[in-house]
Amino acid sequence: MKKLVVLFICAVGLFGAFSKVQAQIPNMSIESLTDQQIIGLMSQYQLIGLSDLELEMKAREKGLSMEQINQLKKRLSTLDFSTMKEMGAAGGMTKSSSEDSYSPRNRIKTRSVASYYRDTTQKYHPFGYEIFENDELSFEPNINIATPQHYVLGANDQLGIDVFGISDITKKLTVSADGYIRYPNLGPVKVAGLSIEEAKTKLKTALAKIYPGINSGAVNVQIALTKLRSIRVTLIGEVYRPGNFELSSFSTIMNALYASGGPNKIGSFRDIQLVRNGKTIAHFDLYDFLLKSDLTKNLLLADGDVIRISPYTKRVLLKGATKKQAYFDVKEQETAADIIRYAGGFADHAFKEWIRVYRMGTRNKELVSVPFAELGKFNLNSGDTLTVDSLANMYANRVRIRGAVYYGGDYSIAQIPTLKNLLEIARPREDVFIDRGIIKRLKLDFTPEVIAFNLNEVLSGKTPIALQREDSVHLYRIQELREQFFVNINGEINVPGQYDYAENMSVQDLVLLAKGYKDGAVLQNIEVSRRVRAAGVQSKDSTLYSIIKEINLVNPTPEDLQFTLKPFDIVSVRKSPVYKEQISVSVEGEVVFPGTYTLAGNAEKLSDLIKRAGGLKQTGYAGGAVLFRKTYQDISSSDASIVSTKSNLINTQSGKQANANSTDTSAIQQLDREQKLVGIQLDEVLRNPGGGNDLILLEGDILKVPKKLQTIQTFGAVNVPKQIVYYDGIRFRDAIQESGRFSIRAARRFAYVVYPNGQVRTTKRFLFFRSYPAIRPGTEIYVPDKGPKAKLSTGEVVGIFSGLTSLISILVVLINTSK
Repeated sequence: MKKLVVLFICAVGLFGAFSKVQAQIPNMSIESLTDQQIIGLMSQYQLIGLSDLELEMKAREKGLSMEQINQLKKRLSTLDFSTMKEMGAAGGMTKSSSEDSYSPRNRIKTRSVASYYRDTTQKYHPFGYEIFENDELSFEPNINIATPQHYVLGANDQLGIDVFGISDITKKLTVSADGYIRYPNLGPVKVAGLSIEEAKTKLKTALAKIYPGINSGAVNVQIALTKLRSIRVTLIGEVYRPGNFELSSFSTIMNALYASGGPNKIGSFRDIQLVRNGKTIAHFDLYDFLLKSDLTKNLLLADGDVIRISPYTKRVLLKGATKKQAYFDVKEQETAADIIRYAGGFADHAFKEWIRVYRMGTRNKELVSVPFAELGKFNLNSGDTLTVDSLANMYANRVRIRGAVYYGGDYSIAQIPTLKNLLEIARPREDVFIDRGIIKRLKLDFTPEVIAFNLNEVLSGKTPIALQREDSVHLYRIQELREQFFVNINGEINVPGQYDYAENMSVQDLVLLAKGYKDGAVLQNIEVSRRVRAAGVQSKDSTLYSIIKEINLVNPTPEDLQFTLKPFDIVSVRKSPVYKEQISVSVEGEVVFPGTYTLAGNAEKLSDLIKRAGGLKQTGYAGGAVLFRKTYQDISSSDASIVSTKSNLINTQSGKQANANSTDTSAIQQLDREQKLVGIQLDEVLRNPGGGNDLILLEGDILKVPKKLQTIQTFGAVNVPKQIVYYDGIRFRDAIQESGRFSIRAARRFAYVVYPNGQVRTTKRFLFFRSYPAIRPGTEIYVPDKGPKAKLSTGEVVGIFSGLTSLISILVVLINTSK
């Protein structure tokens, strides 16, 4: 087995050491040498690239003993080849034949441009156009196959020349612009214009001059194409992007067509010409590839080739019920049958008996009806439109059955000719309405009619009915022919509402469906109301409903337990008049024990709450205490409607848009949650518990007791709105004086104060005297602004002046008349 060892020259500094080793070789042990010395020895004695036999013969000539040769072979087998390659690269040594001298060939990427030029608004396209828009179908040649023997070499091709045998060396040589390659120690050899096989024969003859073993067969020569040249081809005519294209030398006609986008709107798919050196050497038909997968005329391109696409000579449009709808190029002698075959044939739903052909005549448009049998004889003209119709949406032998049957659907009248047969197959359901079924039938003029039948009479054979095509039989379920039965339950039930009725349903059963009673339900007098079903016309005094039963489920009688409900009954469960849920209120701020308290009864008041909270702290300010209360508690839909009506009336009167949907669920919930400030006088309550100011507490009330405030605040039309330190005896005018007096636009008579407990006091007036409210700690003083003065427009001034002039004129006339 021939060892291929890639060795490289080490650093120049080691050369002297290697010379010294050479002088001592006959007496030196090979095992004592380092790897670098072994490499130097192999290089010095020219033992690189030899087979085992050649290595042994060469080493003997250099004076090595057999023992040293065996030691050398052993060292070579354990030598790290990757280290040797790195060292050799540093030293510039030639690669041996063990290195992979071949790398993948270069690839020239091509991409179709058809998608940039194609008219996407067009409904129909030429047959086969889509192959030029598919990025996965580039027709790029496979460059990693064995080099074709007929491939003609040219400038910039790279050849891999492998000489192996007694001599083992590989060279990569590029063909020059003049067509030559230069092999070391041989000189230039012209290979351009030769095929791979011819170039191999020529190089083998030339290399025999420096490798005599070629003639004897001891040395062999292998040639491969390692790098492809690029070629330039030109596409002209009816192509989407005409011009010059740089392609791989392995490229074919299809590769060039794909790169240019293929034929354009009027380009022929049937006549694509390859012109080389001024001569047309091939006529390529795309349909051969599309329909037969035939690429025998898809020739390999050469540098300087011209591909010309002519305009189509005859093109027709095929549309309708075919597998492919497109424009088709037509050659002479091709018929309508050929075009339909190109389209893959008729669609499954096609009407094949007649084909319509719309044709451009000499002066007018023409219509030709072609029977199916003559499609193979019908010659086409350019511009023809072949239209294939679909089958009519009607069955020749269908009947239907729907409704209260187990196996409804469509059936064939050929196998099921009578209604009895159809009913026996479809199997009516148990809840079918027996007295009447209907057949919807189309008469001869396609006007509908209805035929009624009795189900039992048909099944017994008493009434035989023959079916006709497109008959539709319908059977009804009993439940479909009556109003849906239900019962209602309301009141103190967990899930009140409407429930489906079932026979023998009792009140207890309905309560179970409604998830049971609420805690405050009264079971002694559950009320059941029932519809009146009196026969005949009722008088004007008759009621629309009647209360049938009051049931006692605490001590029920047998009659109560056996009472069953009827459809549309309404069960009402009342709430106990003495049942009350716990009421919770909160107290916050300056009390001894703030928190939430549950009221002992319905009459507990503010004073009681303060007493339970341990009274006020020393810092508590009773005069500033406030109470927050829900505006509307447990509001119902009717209450919300009342509030909404009042609000809309106020908004309408003030010019605002009324909200018609304010009574919805979200609005009711919002009203139920909303809390407002209630003005109280806790100081008066504490001085006189149980008096008129001592309010009764309600669910959700929040009492807040603040610390005693030491300031008052002015707002509005004063020169310097500010906080002012409160002192005993301070008056309204003193606070205004501290705020820089009233501003020019101050509306003094409308001034008012807001006390910390939420109470509002306004300014009072008697004759020319004003009485301002008293001031307490934490009081807020508000002085409104008069607003801008209203200015008269020019028209208003003219109107007033005209009115005064007219009045004066009338007075003058009256005075003169009286005289």
